[in-house]
Amino acid sequence: MKKTLLGLLLTFGIAFILNAQTTFNLVQTVTLTPSDDPYAIAAGDIDKDGYDDILYASSGNGTFSWLKNDGTGNFAAPVTIGAGGHSFPNAVAIADLNNDTYNDVILSTYTSVIWYPNDQAGGFLPVETIGTINGSGPVLVRTIDSGSTLDVAVSAFDGNEVVWFSNDGSGNFGSKNIINNTIINPAAFDMADIDGDGDVDAVISNARIFGTPNDSRIEVFYNDGSGVFTADTNPVADNTKDYVWSVVFADVDNDENDDATANNAMDILVTDLNGNASWYKRTEISSGTATYSETPFTTSIVNPATIAFEDLDNDALKDVVLSSGTSGTGNDIVWFKNNDSGTFASEDILDATQSQVYTMAFGYFDEDRDDPNFDINKDIDIASAAYNNDNIKIFDNQKVVLSIDDSSLTKFSIYPNPTKNTLNFKVPFTENFKVSVYDVLGKNVLDASLEANKSLDVSKLNAGIYILKFNDYNTSFKFVKQ
Repeated sequence: MKKTLLGLLLTFGIAFILNAQTTFNLVQTVTLTPSDDPYAIAAGDIDKDGYDDILYASSGNGTFSWLKNDGTGNFAAPVTIGAGGHSFPNAVAIADLNNDTYNDVILSTYTSVIWYPNDQAGGFLPVETIGTINGSGPVLVRTIDSGSTLDVAVSAFDGNEVVWFSNDGSGNFGSKNIINNTIINPAAFDMADIDGDGDVDAVISNARIFGTPNDSRIEVFYNDGSGVFTADTNPVADNTKDYVWSVVFADVDNDENDDATANNAMDILVTDLNGNASWYKRTEISSGTATYSETPFTTSIVNPATIAFEDLDNDALKDVVLSSGTSGTGNDIVWFKNNDSGTFASEDILDATQSQVYTMAFGYFDEDRDDPNFDINKDIDIASAAYNNDNIKIFDNQKVVLSIDDSSLTKFSIYPNPTKNTLNFKVPFTENFKVSVYDVLGKNVLDASLEANKSLDVSKLNAGIYILKFNDYNTSFKFVKQ
């Protein structure tokens, strides 16, 4: 498997131009038992070896299982967690609930939210119940109240509520707290800080599967900081969607660093399983009141399922990834390159070999999170659960280097080098560009978006050697800060 090539770290002042594209290779298909029907999937480091493993739920046989990553991006055979026999396993998550530095697994069934503590030896301790619910949907792990511990939230489709359970930091949970109980048949939801006040808010949608067409509702709920939620005056969407499958908070137009729009930074990505995929631009009118404007994505996928926001090409802009809930032939995973400011390239087909990819997971399957150069070398990979195929497919992000343009060796330069306060640039373009600075251990210490004729302020960096990367051009320099 290939790592990202940053470019030869050069003599001072000259860089190679690396022309690269992002491609994904199918590197492994994990075949499951017939009628397993994998329905949910997550990625994270379960055994604390620095490599992301895979956790999934099988709705067909009522089990939760995990796949161990051997450190090269190859996964071992499934290992069932617990006794199985669960009623409709619906969602999975990976997080450290008891603060012992080992990730635990969090799972939802039709009637309850449960978790298995990590035994710190490659297995799990007996199951513990977080709370009971009626018809579970997705499960999320967030810090919801004013504490610093990780809490658990879940939607209850048949209970007509979205609730959360407070964690004391040791994996002991209190009774349920209501986020909302007015939306009928809630399903997909997400939690993040949408209004910039430092606590996580919620966006909730319902899935009226057999109801009147276009009767779904999407709403935002603001957290007061203590875990009490109040609805936005305006819905995101009302009676315009048929079956909302996925809803995600995301800064789609990359305006989070603009002080004039700081409270509008977080937007919303949505899929309608019987309709389209789109994003809603949020514009705050006043505290607790915003408007939402929709922009659909043009896609070949007829039944969009999961939508995600991940930086696939390492250009510091997150891209949109979309899976298909369609049974049979057709494109199953596509992605849209982010061109900044809310504009995206046409869809790029990532895979067309599966059937009903309801869920995907993103992880660093061939990079060690404990490696000091992780932030430089990382590229995000994809695991998908094919419901109808009874398998899980692993796609490696290649970031293939196509060529080195020797005629362009002197088109990029930085000066002065060494420097005390600022770096100036010579670049072969006039548009704005993004740079990142890493220390010698590979830690990202500075990011900036610059105009072509502007300098980079490095005065606050400690004296030493650094690497500056032009994010959109795979071009890097070494410089000395005095």
